[in-house]
Amino acid sequence: MLAGSALAWVASTIPNVADPTVSRVARQIAAGENYDAPLLRQIVKMNLPAAQRQCEPKPLRELLVLQLSAADMSVRGTDLAQADADVDAVQLMSRILLGCAPTESLGWLGAFWSGSRQDGLTARTVAFLGQSYRLAPHEVWLQMMRVPLAFRAFGALPPALTDAAVQDFNDVFHDRLISSAAALFIISPTPVRSRLLDLTCDVSERERLAFWFLVRDAGGNIQHRCYPPDDRPRFLRDN
Repeated sequence: MLAGSALAWVASTIPNVADPTVSRVARQIAAGENYDAPLLRQIVKMNLPAAQRQCEPKPLRELLVLQLSAADMSVRGTDLAQADADVDAVQLMSRILLGCAPTESLGWLGAFWSGSRQDGLTARTVAFLGQSYRLAPHEVWLQMMRVPLAFRAFGALPPALTDAAVQDFNDVFHDRLISSAAALFIISPTPVRSRLLDLTCDVSERERLAFWFLVRDAGGNIQHRCYPPDDRPRFLRDN
């Protein structure tokens, strides 16, 4: 179990901004892996002071990935005080990262997420998301983290940013990250799904079928000209 092995590491290590384990955990989170939120907070707490002193973008970026993951879990839980603390931590760490590297797209994404949680989808917070897209439109590891946040706010975003979110999905799919694309499709807003599926028609039938089966296995439903009809009972298809 990932969390168990990481806990063993936490117990045996000392704070070290260059420790490859932080990088590995950040990569796995960006790819969709899950860790326990308390574990992620502990890793951040151990490593943030040294990263902040050195003001190096890479470790600060990786620690922000961990904190974003912990915060995303806590805001969907029942401990409101912990959720508020995690959102505040994302905001602080985003500011620290942008203070050291103003062109870090993840910093702007963290500012968007924390700002939208604290102040709602104001023009200011939406502009933070726009900065994230402007600075890193096609970095797939970041897109896999960004598009779920954009999908949640989809109805309140201007057309330029909804188009950018659709492009995020397109880039993930055409990078042959089919399982990640299926997971993103499942959480996508219903009105945009036909548009997303249009973008998948140009790959091989084998890849489309792999995507179709992954969506079906996750309880999703695809009804589109590029895919076979779904023959399951309606109550299994209504997603």
